[in-house]
Amino acid sequence: MNLDYLLDSLDGLKALVFRLLPASISESIACVPMTTDGPWHNADKTVFERAIGIPGERTIWTPGDFVNVPPSNNPDARSKWVDAVATINHRYLFLDPDTGFYTHHHGKSEKKVLIKELKAMLRCREALIVYRHQYWPKTDLDVVPDDVYPYVWHGLRMLRAAGLAAFAYQSQAASFFFLSGQEAGIDPFQSGLRLALSGVSAAVIKRRLVV
Repeated sequence: MNLDYLLDSLDGLKALVFRLLPASISESIACVPMTTDGPWHNADKTVFERAIGIPGERTIWTPGDFVNVPPSNNPDARSKWVDAVATINHRYLFLDPDTGFYTHHHGKSEKKVLIKELKAMLRCREALIVYRHQYWPKTDLDVVPDDVYPYVWHGLRMLRAAGLAAFAYQSQAASFFFLSGQEAGIDPFQSGLRLALSGVSAAVIKRRLVV
C-alpha cells in the first residue's frame, strides 16, 4: 500500500468485502498494510483504517519495527519482517501487498509476498486474506472458466499447487484470496460470504466467489 492510492475506489472494495463478513469473523481480522513509502502520518493511518473498517488496535503498521516492507534483495531484513508478521497474535490476518503473491521474486519485490512466506505466516493462525491487483499471467493456463478472471485462476492454481486451501472473492480490477493450510480454515469465510449474498442471484454469486 502507498499513499498515492489512499482512498481510491479499490479501498472501497476492501471495505465492501469486510462488511459482508459476519462480525464474529471481521472482528477477528488484523491488518498489515505493507507500506512501501512510509512513514505515514497518523492522520493517513486513521483514514486508511476507517476506510477499510479495521481499527488501529488491529492494524500493525511496522512489524518488526520495519516502517516499509524490506525488499527481497535484503534477505536478512526480509526474513526478520516475515518472522514478525508470522508471530502477530490474531486468528486471521489481512495482507495488503498490491501485487499480491507469487512463487518467486522479480526485482526487489517489496509489494509482493512469496507463497513460502505466506506458509510461514500461517503457522500461528487459521487463515490469511491477501489483496491482489489484476495482472496478466505469462504462463500457459488450462482452460479458464468463463466466469473467472485469468489472474484469479492463476493465483488459485499457485496456492493449490503449494498445498494450500484457497478461494477468491473476485472483481476485474482486484480480488481477495482467502487461504489456509486446510479447508476448515477458509470455510467460515466462504460460508459467511455466501450467507451475505444469499438474496443475490446464483449467477452473481458464481461471478464473485471462485472456489
